[in-house]
Amino acid sequence: MMGIEALILIPFLLKFKALDAISKWMCYYIFSSLVFAVGSAITARMGLNNMWLFSMMTFIQFLLLSCFYWSIIKRPTVKKLITILPVLVLVLCIADFLKFEGIKSYNSISAGLKSGLVIAYGVIFFLQLLTDRELLEKAIYINTLPEFWYSSGIFIYFCSSFLFSISYNLIQLPKDAQQTMVLTLLSINYIVGIIAMILLYIGLTKTKRLGYADN
Repeated sequence: MMGIEALILIPFLLKFKALDAISKWMCYYIFSSLVFAVGSAITARMGLNNMWLFSMMTFIQFLLLSCFYWSIIKRPTVKKLITILPVLVLVLCIADFLKFEGIKSYNSISAGLKSGLVIAYGVIFFLQLLTDRELLEKAIYINTLPEFWYSSGIFIYFCSSFLFSISYNLIQLPKDAQQTMVLTLLSINYIVGIIAMILLYIGLTKTKRLGYADN
């Protein structure tokens, strides 16, 4: 994943000054993915347990995606909820990290919750698009909106990783059949992750077109 993340990040960085706040949050998200991928690879080669790094990564990315969805969701009640959820999730992450599953294990409880919340964000946003009268009045097609493509990429990825997130601790025992299952799930997750990154890039290409649609 490091290669595709680095490749997708380049055009975001080249256009960074011209990006709106929504696209910048996506840039931060991709950058965080790359940083943690590199960090995970380095710690793994050193023979160190990197589950603590993964737990940190999932929370930071949840925070970034919460900011992204706060920027594109219009309902005041939902926006208020999004501002509160990261604090509540942080408390659970710390408890999971220190008490429930531990520092050296994949924290399935908190990871599953974060994935589920991101999926919920996506559903709320897609429902908003379907009922947005402003888009209909201006004759703006949904697929011309950068945030539609960004959210599609995020939604697809987290739908794929949700079951993996909540069940990984159950299938990571050192048995041949379970190890094969883990490798299969990881492969699927990486493929979907690549597709998600491509969708984020498509969203970036729509930023100029949106400008024309508004004129």
